[in-house]
Parts: sequence; structure tokens; C-alpha cells
Amino acid sequence: MEAVSSSSSSAAAAAAVAAAAAALKKGPWTSAEDAILVAYVSKHGEGNWNNVQKHSGLSRCGKSCRLRWANHLRPNLKKGAFTPDEERLIIELHAKLGNKWARMAAQLPGRTDNEIKNYWNTRIKRRLRAGLPVYPSDV
Repeated sequence: MEAVSSSSSSAAAAAAVAAAAAALKKGPWTSAEDAILVAYVSKHGEGNWNNVQKHSGLSRCGKSCRLRWANHLRPNLKKGAFTPDEERLIIELHAKLGNKWARMAAQLPGRTDNEIKNYWNTRIKRRLRAGLPVYPSDV
């Protein structure tokens, strides 16, 4: 009998998890959601992103909230093209670190790992198409 009770309680728990996951919103963020997330992070700080959903009223998972904050909403994010100094640093760091985008982002304040990766991959394709070496001769 105990196995049946345990089995039914795990089925109920699985159903509750599935229902919670089904309620999560996916797709583009609205400006209202952005405002809620910014207000939450301003009050509570970064970290423990799973609590954002529980305490802010957002119907987004913790990972989605973390990525939205890190890649779009952080106040110190730089937008727009890389400066020549940033480009030079990315080339030097890639020669030294390889594809360690997060470690590179730590050296480029305000830039995200994904932004650096996209810059690098675009640059590589452009240089290879033009028949140029990946790294300049002085790196």
C-alpha cells in the first residue's frame, strides 16, 4: 500500500511542476515586464533569479530573468559598435584565451559574452572571405 501512496504523491508533485512550467511565458519581453524586472533587481539586487518569479509577479523562469537582465537591462551595458581599442583587446584576448567569451567579457566592462562571441564570429567570416589571416601579424 505504501508504494501506491508514494507513487501517487510523486505523480501529484510532477503534475504541479508541469502546471507551473506551463504557466511560464515565453517569447519577446514587454516594456512592462522589463520595468518589473528592473524594479525587482533595484530593490533586491542580482542573484537567486528563481526568486524573481516567485516574488515579483513575472511569469518568466529564473534563467530568462537572468539573461534579460545581463544582456539587455543592466545599467552599465554598452550599446553599439565596439571601439577600436575594444576590437584590439578582443583580438589579443582571443589569441591568449581562445573561445572563452565570459572571461573576455570580464576584461571588457559593459560588454556581454554573447556580444563578444558574435563580434568575433562575424570578424572571422569577413577576414576568411577576404583571404586575410585571422590574427594580425603583430598579435
